[in-house]
Amino acid sequence: MGGTISTVGGKRKHSECEDEEGSQTGEDDAVVDVVKRKKLKCTCDYIYQTLFIDGEGSDVTIEALGKEWKLHRIYMCQSEYFQSMFNGSWKESKEEHITMEIPDENIDIEALNTAFGSLYCDEVMVTPATVVPLLAAANLLQLEGLCQQCTEAMIETINKATVCAYHAAATQYCEAQLQTKCVEWLERRLTSETSVSLLKDICIELMRQVVNSQGLFVMQIEVDVYNLLKMWVYVRLRPDCAESWKVIREQTNTYFSSRASDINCFLETDEGKEFVPAFRSIRLHHVVNDLRSIHLLDTDRIIPQEWLHPVYKTQWASMLSMSQNRDPGPSVEKFGSSALRCGRVLERSSSYCWRWTGFSYGIDVIMTYSPKTKQLSLRRNTYTHPVSGAVCLHQQRNLVVRVAAAAFDVKGCTSYYKCSGLLDMTLDPDEEKPVLQLDRSAVFPLSVSVHMALVSPAPAPADV
Repeated sequence: MGGTISTVGGKRKHSECEDEEGSQTGEDDAVVDVVKRKKLKCTCDYIYQTLFIDGEGSDVTIEALGKEWKLHRIYMCQSEYFQSMFNGSWKESKEEHITMEIPDENIDIEALNTAFGSLYCDEVMVTPATVVPLLAAANLLQLEGLCQQCTEAMIETINKATVCAYHAAATQYCEAQLQTKCVEWLERRLTSETSVSLLKDICIELMRQVVNSQGLFVMQIEVDVYNLLKMWVYVRLRPDCAESWKVIREQTNTYFSSRASDINCFLETDEGKEFVPAFRSIRLHHVVNDLRSIHLLDTDRIIPQEWLHPVYKTQWASMLSMSQNRDPGPSVEKFGSSALRCGRVLERSSSYCWRWTGFSYGIDVIMTYSPKTKQLSLRRNTYTHPVSGAVCLHQQRNLVVRVAAAAFDVKGCTSYYKCSGLLDMTLDPDEEKPVLQLDRSAVFPLSVSVHMALVSPAPAPADV
């Protein structure tokens, strides 16, 4: 469009403001040409309204789930599903009315409508409530761009209410990145999240995968993983229960402790067999290192004695080997699947010093946090602080450690994460070493996850 747009309110030149006799020209005498602007309707909006909504010029009608859409082959060929249909030797390639069978129960009319509409526009509204059906529809129609948009939206909105549904969808539609992010969310949040509804939503295979994960944040020690699985079993068996976390925990303990002593352990019953894979993922050798935990296992009678006897034998052999510096500990490859898992939540940025309960071969490991240096450190306590059990007086003890710290926003998404990687440490009596330097961006509350294994020092090289 041609034309000149004049601005109003700017300074005029003297010659433009005076008449021939030098008198001032009044404002009412000034003539200003103003070109009125009118917002043009976006071409994309026009196409969406005229062709998709109104169906003008339609050359094919698609019927599915009891609804009809008047569409256009040239737009529909953006979908590999329809491109193959129209360009192949299928009978539908020439038909003007096509009835689609929708085999996926996740797909509803709204999702199909949005998926078809995406062929006529470049912007699609995606919400957590509609994203799973939309991903299903996009997957059926082979709309790669829409699938990607759905997975990106899901990754951004993972929380305790959506994580299990998103993981199920990611598994069904082979969205590997989304699947990984859902498992990662559960790894970091599961043992500190007090949500009964979340426990109900976690399927058996997903729980097995998370508990078996090398990245699981355990708060506080391994027996807490066992207690969590115990509650999970209870709410899975009673999906209608709606009590608080505290009440459910009490009901769970009562349910298992009151089972008759003359019947099989729970995991040996028909009711309990389906939960075996998840309980097999518990690191029992780090549960039986605490007397109260052993009593709990005996009282609950969930885990069969046939599982526990080999564990006791292995732990006794490990204790003897460690005391004689003959236990090499786990290899780097096995560290992730056999190391002690423990952790703690630091509520605020202040000084902390703590230890975890359980037998640790006489090595009293104390964890500290200094707000001044923003460092997490490990100390081998030997003489400085009182110890309730036996203390190992070997001059040096070797540890393999991995420490991670994470903070979460109000939605439960990770807002800060840092990991030390695998550290091979040698500690003298009462020696302390830093294991993780936090950044200035670290926020609180902060979940600290520690994976740790005690190993015998490498033998000294033989004299030549």
